[in-house]
Amino acid sequence: MPKYETIENHIERRTYLQGNFKGKFIGYLDPRKSDIKHEIFYDLEVISGEIKTIKNEHNVRHWETGEPVAFQDTDKFLSNLPDNLPIVITDENGLEKTYNVNLNDTKLSDYELSNQLYVENRVLGDITGQISGYLKHYDIEYIDVEVVSKKLGTSTDNLKVKTKKQTGNIEVKGGYMRWEYYYSDRSTYWGSWIKLTNESNASVSLSDILGFLLQLILVCVFIITLFVFGWKVVLPILVLVGSVYLLSFLSSLISSVFKWFIKLTGTVIILFLIFGIVSAITNSLKYSSVKTTRVFDNVKEVSEISENSVLADSIISHHRIWKDYSNNIYEADLKMRLSNFKESSRLRTNLSIPLNSTTQYNRIVSRIYDNDINRLDLVYITLDSLQTENNFSRTEFAEVIVSLVQDIPYSLILNDACDPNIYNDLFIKEYLNDNGACLGYTKYGLFSPVEFISTLKGDCDTRTLLLFTIFSHYKYDVVMLSSELYKHAIIGINLPYKGMSKLINGKRYIVWETTMQGIPPGLISREISNMRFWNVSLISNKNQEI
Repeated sequence: MPKYETIENHIERRTYLQGNFKGKFIGYLDPRKSDIKHEIFYDLEVISGEIKTIKNEHNVRHWETGEPVAFQDTDKFLSNLPDNLPIVITDENGLEKTYNVNLNDTKLSDYELSNQLYVENRVLGDITGQISGYLKHYDIEYIDVEVVSKKLGTSTDNLKVKTKKQTGNIEVKGGYMRWEYYYSDRSTYWGSWIKLTNESNASVSLSDILGFLLQLILVCVFIITLFVFGWKVVLPILVLVGSVYLLSFLSSLISSVFKWFIKLTGTVIILFLIFGIVSAITNSLKYSSVKTTRVFDNVKEVSEISENSVLADSIISHHRIWKDYSNNIYEADLKMRLSNFKESSRLRTNLSIPLNSTTQYNRIVSRIYDNDINRLDLVYITLDSLQTENNFSRTEFAEVIVSLVQDIPYSLILNDACDPNIYNDLFIKEYLNDNGACLGYTKYGLFSPVEFISTLKGDCDTRTLLLFTIFSHYKYDVVMLSSELYKHAIIGINLPYKGMSKLINGKRYIVWETTMQGIPPGLISREISNMRFWNVSLISNKNQEI
């Protein structure tokens, strides 16, 4: 009898728009076409703009009515337009509403350039014209499909294979958590539920519990004493405790009074040992989360979630191994409380600030920074341990921190789906077409510092915001720089390095790339090196004026 499975079927719909466009452009000299003396050609790129239209059947059309006739013979505009273009729609009552849209198959007709300003090999100015394009959206219907079992000997080309590559999505229900993973064909599946809380078992007797606790205490005492004092102190204690256990196993041959006397003696010895090393444990706890060690071939970077009774929370932990710019190797655990991860994610999702301008973007990252700077205490403990063990200078410490973040694999964070067909940005299209790691439907296309440490998923502005937060905690003079033109974010730091820099309030901030492994301070790609197009989103000294 055939089996059926209910699946979602996404039916594409389109809404066509046309209206008046007004924006800014930048052009770069094309030396291959220009002879400089007689004809000069520039490659134009629209960097910002706004669409205005009136809501009627002529300007806003659905799939059935199709593209406006006036644009059907017009070629697609050669330059990509910015994502999330604001569009102002006036309804029949004269009321205006503003939306952000990503237009597909964008066309400009009757466009004009004006107010040109020529600077070296570039030209800047205004562009106006008539614009047309369409929005994609999907209707969802649920259909039943027959599940066809594979027969032996048939091709396995279409089989989906589960991978261990995470999408970054997490689901928490009750006392359990699970992660979402990719199939080999880039579809997704949910992993098994992981228990986060410890529930008592009513069927276990009191004597079993006491016996288990006694054994656990003995093991902990042995391990901690070995770690703190070494074998010279541990060996005599081990012999003594072993003797007590041996006598305990022979208790059936000894009177019950003597048996309890032996157990009491063992308990007293254990309590004495615990009291003697409690100060050593207290001092070592702060630095036990990280050690700088040699890395062997069988050491792997792993992630886990575990219950921590001391912190009364579940802890997300990522074991990282990386090199600084001098090829020194470090090993550390990046940790985050599960409760902080949920709170920080909730705050970002619930922010009501729209993202239509650079000013609004600055308000968003400032609000996230204020919320997260005091929630990275476990990360600060890890970095404090590195500083204590290695006695770094200020510049060395900064390089270790940045190289740690650069070493984390890049993952694109998008406000919409991870679909290359819905974006005009060339980098996003090429990256997604190459199956680059991506996390979609994330508000603002940005993760907070706490979310980044929890998931290790982040692109340029997520990484830069984390570094700005960490450096601010350690009292470095830093800025977060972002560029609407370059669609990128980098950190700027006031340290005595050579290389590319931006002058802000009389101070020289060396720029530092956050997404590429091994890039030192002061080095930046020539294509994004014009500091005029970099804006200050955050500055560590809030008393300064940006």
